[in-house]
Amino acid sequence: MSFMWNAGYVIIALLIVKISQWLWQWSNPNSKGSGNLPPGSMGFPIIGETMEFFKSSGLLGIPPFFQKRMLRYGSLFRTNILGSRTVISTDADVIFEIFRQENQSFVQSYPDVFIKVLGKDNVFFKTGDVHRHMKHTTMLLIGSEGLKRKMIGFMNQTTREHLRRKASEGAFNLRHSVSTMIVSYITPQMISDLKPETQAKLIDHFMAFNIEWFQTPFALSTWKNLFKVLRARKEAAKIINVALERRKASILEKQGDFLDILLEEMKKEGSIFDQASIVNLLLNIGVVSRDTTSHATALTVDFISKNPRVLTELKKEHEAIIQKRDDKEAGLSWEEYKDCMPFTRMVIYESLRLANLGTIIFRKAVKDVVIKGKLVVKRYTIPAGWIVAVAPSVVHYNSEIYENPLEFNPWRWEGRDLRSPGSKTLMVFGGGARQCVGSDLARLHLTIFLHHFVTTYDFSVVQECEIYRVPFPCFTKDLHINISPSLPASERCSYTSE
Repeated sequence: MSFMWNAGYVIIALLIVKISQWLWQWSNPNSKGSGNLPPGSMGFPIIGETMEFFKSSGLLGIPPFFQKRMLRYGSLFRTNILGSRTVISTDADVIFEIFRQENQSFVQSYPDVFIKVLGKDNVFFKTGDVHRHMKHTTMLLIGSEGLKRKMIGFMNQTTREHLRRKASEGAFNLRHSVSTMIVSYITPQMISDLKPETQAKLIDHFMAFNIEWFQTPFALSTWKNLFKVLRARKEAAKIINVALERRKASILEKQGDFLDILLEEMKKEGSIFDQASIVNLLLNIGVVSRDTTSHATALTVDFISKNPRVLTELKKEHEAIIQKRDDKEAGLSWEEYKDCMPFTRMVIYESLRLANLGTIIFRKAVKDVVIKGKLVVKRYTIPAGWIVAVAPSVVHYNSEIYENPLEFNPWRWEGRDLRSPGSKTLMVFGGGARQCVGSDLARLHLTIFLHHFVTTYDFSVVQECEIYRVPFPCFTKDLHINISPSLPASERCSYTSE
């Protein structure tokens, strides 16, 4: 009997030693010979610091998750979130270096749940030459040349018609309305021969397929929303597959849309495209092109509504453009967009900086990487296989880079070259080889929207928006506005003088 007790004690002791060893290795990854890791905490076993990562905070200001660890560990620290060992950087120089080493030391990486939602064949998850080719093909639709050649006219027309309808409807949800607007002009450009009822269904599925589900994984509502998103994705994929099969069968009929381009790519010898990757690419464009852009549009209008001086300057710039046109009813031209609106560009970049829609961006180290930045005193090693999460939002709110960083001040950009989508201190579209493929579309959309909005309508806020981060921006209350046709500039001047 005593032998059995002694054996039991030994087994329990061995289990305690094994568990203690596992807990020690969890908390101290250095013990596995990973080199000189950045300081930090791995949190609780298995869940790490995921719960704290998803704690909500206000829209403006550095999220507490980053702020707390920056004060304790500095601008480079380790953690464990979403089941992955992670190094987080909030230092502009380190972030720039990580982007610079894209496809060499780091590759794009997302948590597994993102891959499930967006599809493993998504352009987001491709690397090297495959990613470059898929990006080049996508740019034929939403890059600068595609926008200039085909899209700008449709965007002008759709925006004008959409705002005209809304002017007669009373108060409306601006973010939701802009989402519908974007999907309405992008969907026919992707697949132009859908029946009206089929196109309407596809647009509905695109609207339901969004990233708002990405909140705390510990809330039941997150999983309910995720289920709705996966169902919408499945239904949208069915419609696109049917359209693709029909187009392949009628090979002599060319529609001149993006689907034609993709089918031509698929026929080429050694093509990277198959039916699944085409469907995923079209899904991706339909969703990503509108989701963050509609957020940005609503927040831009919200910022402008609280800054009358900005609105006055915008009206002045856009009305001057109209006065120079021979056809006063024409939409915004590409030349006007590129050359005639420096203040509008300042407003857009300031809105994107404050909105910080890309709170955190994920990469993965493919080999051990030694990192040192301006704010990083020691040299640290990021081990191969670890996730690297960069936080541009912290850079955008850095008071050493931006004076009064939480203030909406478009004039801070005066005299700067804003024709490129970003820099070391402005990373609203990411950076490096994987800079957001939709950056040209987003900037053109915001410009066209503001052009028609400020020159044609007066607006009033019916309901102010309320937003928090979890960690991405999430609207608890949407911005509701009323719009009504404004008097032409000449009539306003005459009325004022009287």
